[in-house]
Amino acid sequence: MPLLKTDLMKNALESPRVVALLKRIVPPLDRALLRVSRGWVNTAMQSVVLLETVGARSGRTRAVPMLCMPLGGDIVVVGSNWGKRSDPAWLHNLRANPIARVHYRGYVGPVRASEATGEERQDLWRRLVRFNPQYARYQDQTDRILPVVVLRRARAISRESSERREP
Repeated sequence: MPLLKTDLMKNALESPRVVALLKRIVPPLDRALLRVSRGWVNTAMQSVVLLETVGARSGRTRAVPMLCMPLGGDIVVVGSNWGKRSDPAWLHNLRANPIARVHYRGYVGPVRASEATGEERQDLWRRLVRFNPQYARYQDQTDRILPVVVLRRARAISRESSERREP
């Protein structure tokens, strides 16, 4: 049983003190673990991706570990920002520059981000909540609709580029 689906974790994630502690400790540790392990090892024992974006204003590379859901060769992430009222910085960065880099289960390379909308978003949201019920709790904590982003790997980027070039 995945760790985040246990009652122990559910109760812990409902505690503001625990969440504050996790926010400080887990991301730096996961950044290091995911880089060294090529995306295989993380503290949550869950599907976690290390997403590297280019800062929309700074132009600097920013790396953020986050829960994700594998979907075939794609990776689906949610702009939950722990249930806060604002979108996370990484989402702002992806909207400005949708080409990013990931470390995920042995794949280290480029991805193209696209925000899901309409029926695609509804379908992915249902899958995400089944995959990780914490997303529903984050959605309940905010008035904004949590963005769902699909990260497509380099092969898909190359295929899309070549399809556009051919008449």
